Amino acid sequence: MKRPQSSVEHRKTLRELVRAGCENKPGVYRMLAENGTVVYVGQSRLLRTRLLSYFRATGRRNKAARILRHAFQIEWEYSPTEFGALLRELRLIKQHRPHFNRMMVTDEWPRAYVALTGGPVPGLRVVAQSDYPNAVAMYGPFRKVGALRGAIQVLATFSGVRDCSVDEAPGATGIRKLWFVGDAPESSSAKRRATTTRAGASRVAGCLRYDIGTCAAPCIGQAGADPYANAVSAVRRFLDGSSSELLDAATAQMQEASDRLAFERAASLRDRIGQLAWLHLRLRQFHANVDRLTFRYHALAPDGSEHEYLVRRGTVRAERPVPVSANDLAEWDAQSRRIFTECDPSGRDVPLHDLDEFHLVSSWFRRRPAEQLRTRRP
Repeated sequence: MKRPQSSVEHRKTLRELVRAGCENKPGVYRMLAENGTVVYVGQSRLLRTRLLSYFRATGRRNKAARILRHAFQIEWEYSPTEFGALLRELRLIKQHRPHFNRMMVTDEWPRAYVALTGGPVPGLRVVAQSDYPNAVAMYGPFRKVGALRGAIQVLATFSGVRDCSVDEAPGATGIRKLWFVGDAPESSSAKRRATTTRAGASRVAGCLRYDIGTCAAPCIGQAGADPYANAVSAVRRFLDGSSSELLDAATAQMQEASDRLAFERAASLRDRIGQLAWLHLRLRQFHANVDRLTFRYHALAPDGSEHEYLVRRGTVRAERPVPVSANDLAEWDAQSRRIFTECDPSGRDVPLHDLDEFHLVSSWFRRRPAEQLRTRRP
């Protein structure tokens, strides 16, 4: 499409395209810049009405007017249901990461997530986004961000799993990493020798947390591969809500300190155990909510037809119009059995990229109790 000489004329052209081609059905739309970049993704249960409202928007600070000023082209697609439109919108935003979707997000409250990173030496992080790129597991969101940071530091202290981000710091690619991933520890001289950055400056590979006994310090070669992997496994079980062994071990330490009449030590452990117990309770609540969101959802479309979604642990694994023929019904039932009974192909009960989808599904049914009546257990 060639841009008209006047932006006003181009805006009129877009409006006529919407008027002539768009229907008032549930769906999603994309605003594209002249180079084809998606600058905004939106959805509506009345798509034509929503798109035409952009052309009535005025004012430099008006959100719709700002988006339209950057739109060279508008694309749209229909969805059978409003729920499907919301789902498609979320997935398109995750795919394209449009500028205006990121810039115009306003949270009603601060939030943070717990991330367990991958790589040779996994670690714990408290992050602001639900799609942290280095994570192999994500949990949240948590509203009490300060309490979460304190609890994760306690979890790192009790487990020995690192919570630093030394490998993600600016310039880290120019520092020779000293991760210990072999079968035997490096020599003490190798652990402490200087490493050189691209700029030629040197630093001594040390770890304050290791010196005070609160980190296994794999980054300086102190932790063996197998013990550290066992510590990471224990943390994963804690975060998955399937084990309280770290909490039990910390409680045993507190009792031992009390028996030795080391009351200051016992009091310090008691306070940190309280932080860990707070996190453990929130994680168990999170997983309990996930477990409840496994069902078949028969959504009613505006035209009266039904569309079925297969939801496993808060994420939509398959969708299609409700089958009517015997063959289609048998095929759909077989697919349903695979989805609800077999392990997830990704190896995760809640795929990382679907953590936001879990919250979308949860919010949809929480705000619409009548829709819960259209669900049934698999």
